[in-house]
Amino acid sequence: MISTHVEFYQGAKGPLFRIIRTPEHVLAHLLFIAPLFEQANQTRHHITRSAINGYHQGLQTIVYDHYGTGDSGGELVEASLGLWQQDILLQLENIKANSVQAIYLSLPLSAVLLLSDEILSLVDGLILLQPDFNGKRFVQQFKRLALVTKLTQADKKNSAEMNGQENLDIAGYTIDKKLLEQFAGQSLSQLTSFNVDCYWFEWLANTDELSPGRLKQQQALANKNNKLIVQQVAAVKFWQATELQLSTEFLVQEQLAFSQLLSNSAEIS
Repeated sequence: MISTHVEFYQGAKGPLFRIIRTPEHVLAHLLFIAPLFEQANQTRHHITRSAINGYHQGLQTIVYDHYGTGDSGGELVEASLGLWQQDILLQLENIKANSVQAIYLSLPLSAVLLLSDEILSLVDGLILLQPDFNGKRFVQQFKRLALVTKLTQADKKNSAEMNGQENLDIAGYTIDKKLLEQFAGQSLSQLTSFNVDCYWFEWLANTDELSPGRLKQQQALANKNNKLIVQQVAAVKFWQATELQLSTEFLVQEQLAFSQLLSNSAEIS
């Protein structure tokens, strides 16, 4: 039986819903950072499976909802980039205060837009799932979704009116425009300290070539981090599937990454 603890952890502004799985012998800690908005729902089932797999390899795994999302306290319109980053820092500092074991982060998709140098200074490694460090592009795509939503409503407000609003209603979410502006300003170039073990999992069919934009991001991160390992996953992009799917190939590769990270931390200690 998996040792599971469900709690409301006191974050910077309010309670954060967390699920913690703690093995009998903790070899390291793994904090899962949810991606933004609808991507959080699209990846939740996969994060759960990864957390269980990590538990079986000796990792204490922590899955939580950002403030204003999921079962955590508050409303999304109250959230900010700084607040969500502070919630990550509080959890990392709490782990460090109670353990000498290594700490890793799992960051799928847009979750990497939450990274800061301060966060990176507290962790020993990262697992990146199809990361996109281009905050401006992410927000542009998100606003296009907002425009489509508005144009399909009965009152059909035009884009100029939408841009004048303080809050946007997108895919069922009410979001402060300032939050989107904060994420639009996020990029890889802002991160200066990246000297940690880092696995980048890229979903790419064997017959496809990496787009110039993706290749540029990988090269930029490789220039910052000589510990970067890029691994190709030739499987379905589970977050885009119309039905819940597990990427078995990724889960196998991820377990190997867990083993390597634990081996690295054991050598250091």
